[in-house]
Amino acid sequence: MTVESALSITVIEDNESLRRSLVRILVQAGHNVSGVDSAEAFVESRQIQDPDLLLVDLNLPGEDGLSLTGRMRRLQPDLGIIILSARSTPSDKQVGYERGADIYLTKPVAPGELKAAVYALHRRLTPAVKKFDLTIDPVHSRVVGPEGVARVSALELAIMLGLSRAPDRKLEAWQIAELICQDDVMPERNALNVAIFRINKKLQSVGIPHRGIRSIRNWGYQLEIDVGVVSQASRID
Repeated sequence: MTVESALSITVIEDNESLRRSLVRILVQAGHNVSGVDSAEAFVESRQIQDPDLLLVDLNLPGEDGLSLTGRMRRLQPDLGIIILSARSTPSDKQVGYERGADIYLTKPVAPGELKAAVYALHRRLTPAVKKFDLTIDPVHSRVVGPEGVARVSALELAIMLGLSRAPDRKLEAWQIAELICQDDVMPERNALNVAIFRINKKLQSVGIPHRGIRSIRNWGYQLEIDVGVVSQASRID
């Protein structure tokens, strides 16, 4: 595996020792790998921008792996998804593939089998064609709409990626605050409103005719447009 073919991989596994082992195996194979212990941690992490491939456990705390797999498949049709689970019956595997997994591996998995699965998936990944209202391009810190392109700040990018990954594309205010906090200082609600206002102005500038992000009174925010995310493996220039 050469440096040029390295993938950005996120391992979503709640067993800490197993998660560390999986991350180590994939790092040794030459990939850029991060690990989180839940679907919620994946959604809320500002360090994880846009992986090429997810390695997902099914029995996660909170939102389960099947739900996350289905949502990410709809959001990013060209994303590589490998399920790694102790559930090993034919019906379990069938459901996993129906939800959008490219490969279904059962625990325990040998390091060689895992690396081979990742390599095989990387070779055959091809971008799927789907029409979105808006495309988020984390590599170039920009959004692409029907009427143009707009640059976004790291803070704005974190908010949009977090909302795009969340169930029903909704996050509570405190979850967004955690995404954009700096030096452990949580922003006030007014600062969130200002950030959302600026994002909506940029979305309007690229052809989104209405508010892309809606404020939910006394709760949080919802992304109200169909978005896609450009992966590093299929980025646009």
